[in-house]
Amino acid sequence: MKVPPDYIITPEILNLISKVDTNLMYLFSLTIPKELKQKIQRISLLKSSLFSARIEGNSATLETLNKSESDKEKNKEIFNILKANKFLERKVKNNFEVSKRFIYGLHSLVMTGEEEKTKNFRNEMGAIFNQSGIAVYLSPPPTQINSLIDQLIKFINSNIEKFPLICALVSHLVFEKIHPFIDGNGRVGRLLIFSILKAKGYGEGYLISFEKYLEENKSDYYYYLDQGYKNTEDYLVFMLNAFLKESEELKKQIESAQNGNENLLPPRQEEIYLIIKEHKIVSFDNIRRRFLKVPERTLRYDLKKLIDKGLTIKIGQTKGSYYRMK
Repeated sequence: MKVPPDYIITPEILNLISKVDTNLMYLFSLTIPKELKQKIQRISLLKSSLFSARIEGNSATLETLNKSESDKEKNKEIFNILKANKFLERKVKNNFEVSKRFIYGLHSLVMTGEEEKTKNFRNEMGAIFNQSGIAVYLSPPPTQINSLIDQLIKFINSNIEKFPLICALVSHLVFEKIHPFIDGNGRVGRLLIFSILKAKGYGEGYLISFEKYLEENKSDYYYYLDQGYKNTEDYLVFMLNAFLKESEELKKQIESAQNGNENLLPPRQEEIYLIIKEHKIVSFDNIRRRFLKVPERTLRYDLKKLIDKGLTIKIGQTKGSYYRMK
């Protein structure tokens, strides 16, 4: 297995990089209030974590994340990834160097609660199976993992690839092909993309939740990963389109927020908004039952914020009041 694989920067790839860069430069040019920028980052981190878990088969949504105790085990996977994303926010700065210890650390965070799977790289043959249970890819033997990871780290920390996006995406492909752990490779591999971009100072201050596009196009994502070493250029085009689509979505959200059409809600307010949107008209008691651990005063504050933003309307003035979409 060659690290990195052979690939060329085609005109199509160059054009996609330019479009993503243009979107980011536009965002950098905006004067955004600190509070709004922090809110954007919080929501991006949550969405990144949620959709990374959904790629692995988790069925949670923004609406159901804090819904009930029955979702506790399901949510753990998401909040483990969120914890790892927040760790990257604090730890990884410009010129940060990736190491084995760092990769182990990411894996430990992602696999919190399953510590028996986090001690070392796998010591058995690994494979990727399709939905029918048929092995579609056999990963390198355990004896090669350390050497391959060393080669990958050398590539990441070098300036061999001048485009940060390409370095991050190629590294993700290589990591998934090495498949160094028994479990959690996909989640760690996607976090590695974020890590490399931060280390190389790319998109500073903005997290593009590319995982949403991957989850919505999961079959294509797995296909291009599978074929990535045979045709790396096609894999790169697919992944760059994920970044382009989600950078355009981020741009629209920020523009909408600046124009007063607030779509960038804090997670719990967004969940309440989605509940009202789904059920058309909802009583406060129904909302409260969905957030048993949240104080009543806090929920009423959230609802008032949705009303102030012109997203919902309150019907009635007593405790038996209802809420509906505006």
